[in-house]
Amino acid sequence: MGAVSIDSLKKKLNECLPGMDAHLKMTPYRRLTKVIPDDRREGAVLLLLYEKEGELFFPLIQRAEYKGVHSNQISFPGGKVEADDDTLLQTAIRETEEEIGVSRTLIKNLGAISELYIPPSNFMVSPFVGYISNEPSFVKEEREVKEILEISLSEFLENSSIKETEVIVGDGMKLKTPYFELNGKVVWGATAAILQEFKELCEGIFDSK
Repeated sequence: MGAVSIDSLKKKLNECLPGMDAHLKMTPYRRLTKVIPDDRREGAVLLLLYEKEGELFFPLIQRAEYKGVHSNQISFPGGKVEADDDTLLQTAIRETEEEIGVSRTLIKNLGAISELYIPPSNFMVSPFVGYISNEPSFVKEEREVKEILEISLSEFLENSSIKETEVIVGDGMKLKTPYFELNGKVVWGATAAILQEFKELCEGIFDSK
């Protein structure tokens, strides 16, 4: 993969982004909320690329079970903006350090992906892409993280990873949705929408199998 590919991705992240067109491809009903409430909360997540055995990987986390709309779901490391955070990027990096144990001093920011509003939790999420050149030693935050998943970039870029299923939301309502099957897990919702935009940004830069 190497530095040349990473530099190419960084350049692409600072050009015109696919945005909502990409998000819609992995969104239930193929629609997104266009009216964003004034009382929305702000949050940020990090897609962290790292080298492992000559390949690029990125981590996802399975959240712990709790009384909330995102219980047990697969997501990026990240969370809500805190009072001490000066920027959304700082939020994403701080949360990554807290949730999976990667020191913020090791992370190089490559750029941002389009923000995405999540109606069930009333969060406007700002995703960032980071990079570290060495394989990290992950340490999960036991209260918030059930499992850390290491996702191979080359396998993620395979079109066969995109499938469709039914998920149960709210009060037992069944929802038909596209999803990514990664490490045997169903990755859907906002995380899948963000991943789709990232996938389109990677096309022509990284070769899939």
